[in-house]
Amino acid sequence: MDHPRAFLLLKPDCLRLGLTGSVERAIARAGLRIVCRHRVTLSGADVRCLWPEYHEAGHPLALAFLDRYLTGEPSEVLHLRGPDAFEAARRVKREVRSRHAAGPFANVVHGAQRHGEMARQAGHLLGRCAACAEPFHSDEPPLNPPRPPGRDFRADADLTALVDELWPLVQGVPADPGPVRLDGDDTGQAVVLGSDPEQTLDSTVTALWHALPGVELRHAVLLVMHAGYSGGTPVAVGGRRALDDCLRILRAHGVRACWRGLI
Repeated sequence: MDHPRAFLLLKPDCLRLGLTGSVERAIARAGLRIVCRHRVTLSGADVRCLWPEYHEAGHPLALAFLDRYLTGEPSEVLHLRGPDAFEAARRVKREVRSRHAAGPFANVVHGAQRHGEMARQAGHLLGRCAACAEPFHSDEPPLNPPRPPGRDFRADADLTALVDELWPLVQGVPADPGPVRLDGDDTGQAVVLGSDPEQTLDSTVTALWHALPGVELRHAVLLVMHAGYSGGTPVAVGGRRALDDCLRILRAHGVRACWRGLI
């Protein structure tokens, strides 16, 4: 089905870095035109409305990072028209991110991945403008499937303070804090964590929380972020039994992108 309308959300880093012109040129190359634009400053409530697949109890880490990234500074919503605008907007998002994204919470622009998601998010972002308020229609479900949850880490740490501390370390390539040393003599091997799009920040940090006894929360978060960006990060070294236990626990928590490798 040809959808003649779409939207893109230019995130605060896009505006701060002066990338609006680059986005607009990509939009024109895709055969789209901007019919309306709105400056918005997203709130935490907006973040939770736009991405309800992340809920407070199961994804407090992801939401804390999203709040740090998206709230408090202006963003801009571009209402777009053109042939097959949905697919064209997705191409623009991929092009802009390939040129300018600098980390998991520095990817410059948002565009919907599904027609149902586009209809729901566009209604929230554009519905207050009379010129843009015509509903976006879709036969797809408006909500994305729930994402795998994790531990409610609000009981363990001040997450706002933790995110503020880690923020400079996750811009660009996330910092690698190095593997955790487990019991036993070194075997010359490590448990390696890879990138797993089926999991979330919270679900994977929770798996590490159980698989790496005594790991600090900041250490586990950095390991997960670096693994997601690099494709493979050693997370544990030590004796054979300890490494076997680590792998078993990760897999019991649903993490499949993990394996034993040479250091």
